[in-house]
Amino acid sequence: MDMQFIRGTPTVTKQIGGIGNPHAVQPGAGARQTVEQFKEMFYNAIDNFSNLQNNADALMTQLATGETQDLHRVMIAVEEVNLALQLTLQIRNKMLEAYQEIMRMQV
Repeated sequence: MDMQFIRGTPTVTKQIGGIGNPHAVQPGAGARQTVEQFKEMFYNAIDNFSNLQNNADALMTQLATGETQDLHRVMIAVEEVNLALQLTLQIRNKMLEAYQEIMRMQV
């Protein structure tokens, strides 16, 4: 299994799990600090996705050039990228839905 995925996943899971958790934000933290924490978490998740994709591309190239015969490892890496992409798209969709709901609010 890809070591980068093993190292990156718990971090992303922990960060995503902290969203909406009142204990995840330090006491006295304002909205700006919360936004910055969310932005940092989101950028880290995108970086993790990018690293997974680069790893899968490298493994596919190695398989195509005959440097490796481990098809299972390549398929696992590709599926990891697929799952990470689906998670990223779902987060994006939820953020857009929340934004649209806020814009529909009457003040």
